[in-house]
Parts: sequence; C-alpha cells; structure tokens
Amino acid sequence: MAWSLDLPFWILHTFSRDRQVMDFKKVDAHVHQFKGSSASIGVQRVKNVCMAFRNYCEEMDHEGCLTCQQQLKQEYFLVKNKLETLFKLEQQIVAAGGSIPMMW
Repeated sequence: MAWSLDLPFWILHTFSRDRQVMDFKKVDAHVHQFKGSSASIGVQRVKNVCMAFRNYCEEMDHEGCLTCQQQLKQEYFLVKNKLETLFKLEQQIVAAGGSIPMMW
C-alpha cells in the first residue's frame, strides 16, 4: 500500500463502539500495512501511533484502539496538510519558471 493523501477508508469505517463488531486481526493487518507505508516515507509520528495501535490490537483493548484511531486521524491530517503545502509550493516554483530536482 502506497502512502496516499486520501484518508484510508479503514481508519474511518473499521471501528465501532460496539465491542462485538471489532475484528482485531483485520484492524491489526491494516495498521501494520499503514505503519510500513508511513515508515517508508519518514512519517515517524504516524508510525509510532501505528505501533501503539498494534499493541492494543494484540491485547484486544477496544478503548485503546478507539483512542489510537483518533490519534491516527489527527497525525494523518497533520501530514496531509504539510504535504499539500509542499506540493503547492512546488507548483508555484514551476509556474515561476523554476525547477524541482527529481530524486530517484
């Protein structure tokens, strides 16, 4: 899974306040994948929340998972806003005749 500026569907819709509905293994798999994607682009705070989230999944701690869900949303939107600002600055540089070095 590549890191995307779109909020992953599962962050909003996999969780429920109803303890009978939460599939901890499914949640853990999604969080693990998102943690890897976050680590690959250097988003340390998102990665750290994912690590705590996975621990709560292993413990089957419903309230801990819900808390991490909220923290993950907050961290996600912070990163998204910063990346959007960066992309806008790049567009302005290019529009003004400048260039953006490509890293491969």
